[in-house]
Amino acid sequence: MTATDKQTITAGGLRDRGRSLLRGESGGLGVDIVAIMTSSLATGALGFVFWTIAARGYTTAEVGRASAIISSATLMATLSNLSINSLYERFLPIAGERAHRMLVVGRSVIIVAALLLGIGFVLLGPREHLFTGPFEAWLYPVAVVILGIFAIQDSMLIGLGRARTVATKNITQSAVKLVAVAALIPLGTGSAIVWAWVIPAFAISVWIGLSAIRPGAQAMTGDAILPRRTEIVHFYAGSFAMTAVGVIVPLVVPLVIVATLGTEMNAYFTICWLIISTAAILLNATSAPFVASASEPGADLRQATLRMIALCGGAGVLGCILLLITAPWILSIMGPQYAAEGTQLVRLMALTLPTVAFVTIYSALARVERRLRLAVTIQILFGIIVVGGIGYAAGRWGINGVAYVYLTADVVAVAVVLIPGIRMIRRALRSTRPAPTEA
Repeated sequence: MTATDKQTITAGGLRDRGRSLLRGESGGLGVDIVAIMTSSLATGALGFVFWTIAARGYTTAEVGRASAIISSATLMATLSNLSINSLYERFLPIAGERAHRMLVVGRSVIIVAALLLGIGFVLLGPREHLFTGPFEAWLYPVAVVILGIFAIQDSMLIGLGRARTVATKNITQSAVKLVAVAALIPLGTGSAIVWAWVIPAFAISVWIGLSAIRPGAQAMTGDAILPRRTEIVHFYAGSFAMTAVGVIVPLVVPLVIVATLGTEMNAYFTICWLIISTAAILLNATSAPFVASASEPGADLRQATLRMIALCGGAGVLGCILLLITAPWILSIMGPQYAAEGTQLVRLMALTLPTVAFVTIYSALARVERRLRLAVTIQILFGIIVVGGIGYAAGRWGINGVAYVYLTADVVAVAVVLIPGIRMIRRALRSTRPAPTEA
């Protein structure tokens, strides 16, 4: 028996005894991607409803305090994930019997990181403005841990072949927290809003962990066919750098707008950004199921890539057209002033969606091939252009200057990866299996 034969048998064991036991579903990658996109869209919509209920049932001051706590805890939770999500999406499908250990180690690291970040925020952050007392302050790190575990479970499920469970998990949590925030209105405190958000996340995390993730990991059998440790480290370093830029840029932009244009213009920007970021999240939601599916032993990379291009590219073009047409109507829901100040910004930002789709497709293929150097480079270049140019553009062209900077950054990113991206797509379309290379 040749080494190739052995690898084929091992791969078949991983696929047949592991992931096929997990799915119990039909429809393949296309359904997985649509499920993740649906989850993102529904979560965004229900989140809007959540804050609408809070605004109507609680005082403005308590809503503001709660939103600051939740947004900061969510950021801390995202940081605590330390880009481990990218490892799960790429390597869990080929981890075999080592899948359970990967999940336990990653979860432990995230819990420690979340606790440290949460405690650091309590010690160094503006706790006198956010928390009503020491007890509430020291519950904050617990909330960060809960949200960190809740977030990483998406990638765990995707890596284990349960992408559709992600939609069930997130939509259920979003619906339950609506009931909770309405039920807690008699308390009238920002703390009630926070725990209406966090407690459902805790309950559903436990449920998903016991009902889906644990049995999913136990069903993964056979020898792992992971690459060398150095390749995994290089892959992780690239993914972490991309995640860091993706977190830093959205943090800096609102601060620059406040400093340059004031808080009122930042309010208009925030609503516009919510619309555009929701569309961008839908595009990026296609990436994780594709990476996990294309990384499976024996995967048909050609068909997976075609589905990815159709769904991600189609969503980018369609989203652009829809926002160009509907921007004034969407903003008018918030009020006529929002429509007057933000329509042009939304329309300009909508033009970035096709470029975002192309970069998303390229980055997903780069993860499959473990070629992240150029993907990291363009992410850093994008961040430099946005952070470096946003102050000047906002001062010169007002809030629309934000869109000019993002358009410029996206065009530069596409220009850099256009030829390598086309080559990578062609390579994928000529193949029926992923072709891992040096990171």
